Amino acid sequence: MPSPEKFHDTLLEAGVPQDVIERIDEGFPVLTSKTKKQIKALYFRQAIDVMERELGRAKTQEIFEANGCCKTGARLKASKAFARMNAALPLEEKLSKIHSTPEMNMGRPELDGHGDLVVHAVSYREGDRYICVCPTISKQAVQPEGTTYCHCCAGHFQFHYEIMLGCKLTVAEIISSPLCSGGAAPCVIRFTMDKT
Repeated sequence: MPSPEKFHDTLLEAGVPQDVIERIDEGFPVLTSKTKKQIKALYFRQAIDVMERELGRAKTQEIFEANGCCKTGARLKASKAFARMNAALPLEEKLSKIHSTPEMNMGRPELDGHGDLVVHAVSYREGDRYICVCPTISKQAVQPEGTTYCHCCAGHFQFHYEIMLGCKLTVAEIISSPLCSGGAAPCVIRFTMDKT
């Protein structure tokens, strides 16, 4: 889940007009990472509504992808170490190794029939329902509609898979998520790959 501080930095970096930022923030004067999760969940639902209306869905998704979590620290070190140790392996072997290394916690990657990367990213469950991995969203009564919010998680996977595979990825589609399926399906993301 984006931190409100990083999210604001990304809005500015993306050139979002100040009047749009003011509409995104309306009713939420001071938000930080320490703000209650329920309030942040309401804020991000409002942000998505305003951004999709004012900026369009593609730009909104791009901004959420830039806010993917866990891009520093131990996860970044693990991705860089994986890339160094497996640079000479063919793509299919890298993908198999990512999946067979549970401590990587990077889902189950595979190539589809078109050569795109499909990552079965997160499959957390409570009983017979899949739940969103985002701690700010998963327990809230008010959740974002649609898959735009899921682009934050997609940005996390994109960032680390680009490092581990050594190629540029583009988020092509959120195939499924607990949010848009009402808990019936897990997080599955499709990426196009630039193999040059």
